[in-house]
Amino acid sequence: MSAKRVIMAAVESLKMLGGTRIPAFGLGTWQSKPGEVGAAVEVALKAGYRHLDCAHIYQNEAEIGEALQKCFNEGVCKRENLFVTSKLWAGDMEEQYVLPAIQLTLKNLQLDYLDLYLIHSPFAFRHNLDMSNLQEVDKLGYDESRIAGIWKGMEDVLGKGLTRAIGISNLTITKTESLLKTAKIVPAVNQVECHPYFQQKKLREYCDTKGILIEAYAPLGSPARRGVEATDPVVMDDPTIKEIASKKGATPAQVR
Repeated sequence: MSAKRVIMAAVESLKMLGGTRIPAFGLGTWQSKPGEVGAAVEVALKAGYRHLDCAHIYQNEAEIGEALQKCFNEGVCKRENLFVTSKLWAGDMEEQYVLPAIQLTLKNLQLDYLDLYLIHSPFAFRHNLDMSNLQEVDKLGYDESRIAGIWKGMEDVLGKGLTRAIGISNLTITKTESLLKTAKIVPAVNQVECHPYFQQKKLREYCDTKGILIEAYAPLGSPARRGVEATDPVVMDDPTIKEIASKKGATPAQVR
């Protein structure tokens, strides 16, 4: 076993509400191109990654599913040792769409269950819209009662054993408070953008009081994100982070 695999295999995990443990580090699959994402998943799993972050709207779950089956068949890892997250897209933001949405994700990923299923965003789009031709009329915005209904649907798929935990993504303190008014089950996770230049201190403190884990996406600052300007600061080029990395004998991306 390579040193890299030993390091990744020893990555710490955190306990979520309900007792399920989530690996502290994972491979994100956003913006992973068709024909490339499967190979990336294979390399990651062989290197010791055991946490994959997926979403229906990324439009690559079927290819990820093929890569997972290949790795399972080759003995790279077992399903029970892997943590897979996916997300309910804004176009499925009604209670009655939650079950068919997770069933489609499971079919594409070729899995019997997820480890974590998240509401991808607090706002909604019209169901079955053409994302390549999005119009203003398709944007349904945020509605407190809709979120309450969606969360009931999330609780239902949890009860059916289709996922081991449920959570939210991109919800502010106010919107999380609104959800908790009617929730029977507290979200295990709130996945939000979080990195040295956007630390989300108040949200982190609030979620901590509720037992909700904050999961960071774009922890390296997402330098390849849409709309980035040439003059925008780059987290990994920050002098302080580089100095810390140098002292620790690490790369800037490894500083924590």
